[in-house]
Amino acid sequence: MTHPAAMLPELRWTAAALPDTEMTLVAVFSPEDDAVRASGIAVPVDAEPPAAAIGRLLLELMDRLEAIAPATAEREMDPRPVEPRDGVGQPVADALAAYVAGDVGALAGLAVIQPGTAFRQAAWAALRRVAPGAPVTYGALAERAGSARAVRAAGRACGANLAAVVVPCHRVVPAAGGTGSYLYGPAAKAALLAHEARHA
Repeated sequence: MTHPAAMLPELRWTAAALPDTEMTLVAVFSPEDDAVRASGIAVPVDAEPPAAAIGRLLLELMDRLEAIAPATAEREMDPRPVEPRDGVGQPVADALAAYVAGDVGALAGLAVIQPGTAFRQAAWAALRRVAPGAPVTYGALAERAGSARAVRAAGRACGANLAAVVVPCHRVVPAAGGTGSYLYGPAAKAALLAHEARHA
């Protein structure tokens, strides 16, 4: 009997460089529904070229998918990137390209599929309603997710987010000030916030 994952097309990926940085936004998506399954920021280490950082991030995203959504990871991934082509059915690539070009609301319309508890789903949905250029605190995120006292759970939802940038956990900052922690490092979070503040 054929396994269901074998009947679905391979996952695809696309990337777009964040202006004035060496960082690249990367999204992995399912081509049959253009839903983002994982995303993040490729941050070069030392003198690593951007292409190597992208390759390393793709491996990390697939490892995270294998741990969290094994049926999705089992589909494997087409090694070729999808390039943006306006109006030719490349919504994920087009949205990423638009975001880095300054349309910081462009990612809001993308579908995202990631497994998680009911509270995490509520927190991730609340994150997608946080306007670019208007970060909120972890307490405000907990309240928006329907449980004002679950501040730590809101922080854990940000940490467990498999679709960073598309589900904008970078828009949550500590009440005490500063940018706070981020899976891809404080410099990446600061760069995203600055990009959004500039274009919001």
